[in-house]
Amino acid sequence: MAPGAYAVIEVTDTGSGMPPEVLEHVFEPFYTTKAPGRGTGLGLSMVFGFLKQSGGHISVYSEPGVGTTFRLYFPRADAPAEPALTQPEAPSRPGSGETVLAVEDNPALRRTVLRQLRQLGYRALEADGPAAALAVLASEKVDLLFTDVVMPGGMDGIALAQQAIELRPGLRVILTSGFPGAKVDDQLGALPDSVRLLSKPYRGSDLARLLRETLEG
Repeated sequence: MAPGAYAVIEVTDTGSGMPPEVLEHVFEPFYTTKAPGRGTGLGLSMVFGFLKQSGGHISVYSEPGVGTTFRLYFPRADAPAEPALTQPEAPSRPGSGETVLAVEDNPALRRTVLRQLRQLGYRALEADGPAAALAVLASEKVDLLFTDVVMPGGMDGIALAQQAIELRPGLRVILTSGFPGAKVDDQLGALPDSVRLLSKPYRGSDLARLLRETLEG
C-alpha cells in the first residue's frame, strides 16, 4: 500500500467471526465456506480487485465468536473529478409477451429476475431448480429458458438446458453465471450455438439486449 492520503470505510459486524484458516483465503476467487448453491465466493475477490485497480487497499480483522471488521482504503483525489462523458445506451426493444422461464435457486435473486422480465414486457414463469423447471416445460409453452449454471441437487444449468432442448426442440436458452466465461464455455460443447451466456453481475440493459438477440436469432 503506497503512502498517501486515503478515505476509509469501515464495516463491522457482530457475527460468528472467522478462524485463521478461513481468513487467509477470504480474497481468493471461488473460495467459500457456504454449501453448494449458497454462494460462489466471488464477492470479496471482486471487492479486492476493484480496490487494487483503483490504487486502494482492503484489510480484514476477525475473531471467532466476536465478529469481523473490513477496512476499505480509497485514495483521495487531489482535484475535483471531472464529469465522465458517457454515450447514452441505445434503448432495447421490449418484449412482446413471450414466455420466459427463470430458473434460480436463490429466492431473492429469482424475485429480482422475475421483476426485470415483467418490466421488459415478458410473461415470466419461475422455478427454483431443474426438476421444477422440467415440470413447467412439460406443461407450459415456453419461448426462452433463463437459468443459472450453478445449482444444487445434482443437475446444473447446462445439463438442464440439454434436457430442456430435447424436451422442447427449438427452445431458446440463456445461461447466467458468476464464473468467468471461459470456465463455462468449456462445458458448452454439447449445446447448440444458439445458447447464450450472460455473465454476472449484469446490467438490466444487458439482459434486455440479450433476450431480444436470443429470441430473434
